[in-house]
Amino acid sequence: MIKKKGLAPRMFAACILSAIATVFILSLSARAAKARVGEQYVSPDYIRYISQGYWLDTVSLKKNYLVTVTDGDLPVRVHIFTVDGDKNTLDVLELPPNGYISADGFCGTLCEAYKTSVYKEIVAAAFRIKIDGSLSFSAETFGDGAKLLKTRVGKEAAEEAAKDWQAYIRGDIRAVFDYRRALADILKNIGDLGAQQSFAVLMNLILNRFDTDMTVEDIISAENLSKEIKTDKIYIRFPAGGAATVNGEQVWAFDREKTAELLNKHFRVKGKEYPAEALGLPDLCAGEYLFGDIPENIEDILKT
Repeated sequence: MIKKKGLAPRMFAACILSAIATVFILSLSARAAKARVGEQYVSPDYIRYISQGYWLDTVSLKKNYLVTVTDGDLPVRVHIFTVDGDKNTLDVLELPPNGYISADGFCGTLCEAYKTSVYKEIVAAAFRIKIDGSLSFSAETFGDGAKLLKTRVGKEAAEEAAKDWQAYIRGDIRAVFDYRRALADILKNIGDLGAQQSFAVLMNLILNRFDTDMTVEDIISAENLSKEIKTDKIYIRFPAGGAATVNGEQVWAFDREKTAELLNKHFRVKGKEYPAEALGLPDLCAGEYLFGDIPENIEDILKT
């Protein structure tokens, strides 16, 4: 009898806790579903574009994410990932970490911007592009991702390629291409697996080793936006520029005119173009541009 009296309260408490947990989970699921529905049924862009004088032109829904690979406290690779939810494309803007920018009172390299509390805002202002979320992870995590996704490049090669951030300034096209191949290999395998399965494979890394300002709902939204992207619609693009010297330090100087053209063509929606002079890219009289012939589509990158 004592056991039965002791068991009943425990069973009752367990039922109450289970009910509370169920309500909590269902509440979160409802909120997430409501958020996703709200994102999927926004007012179509074409209405705004028609009002601006465009008629039956292709328009786009784009989201931009700042992705940084680090080695200790140093950013070694910087990218803007632009996902087009209408055209189902992914354009990756590969930015040298020692690229020199000037925006919102800041003047220095992306490495120096990373050390501030407003890194994302500085990048957004310099390139005149809205950043919808940012995340960073180590070069070691980049290598582990390559391993989990079973890439041909492999963990060690991917990690070492990511760490060689000075390759741009050296004009070392082989080292620059090694990293681009590693990134393309990862993106191809993600594209082949699909967004949902890739998320499952990488979930442990994402939850435990990514530093991000994105909520779980933001990540789910990005996954949903990316799920229809195929590998022939994924590009890694590089802004024109070259090495320059500022205060005795070698930096990467962006070609402002060509970078503006690149951004307007691939990273912005129609009606949101910005002229070169609106960008926070100082004219530093850069030297010869060395990386103009590198393939951009990831399938072409992996064939080379």
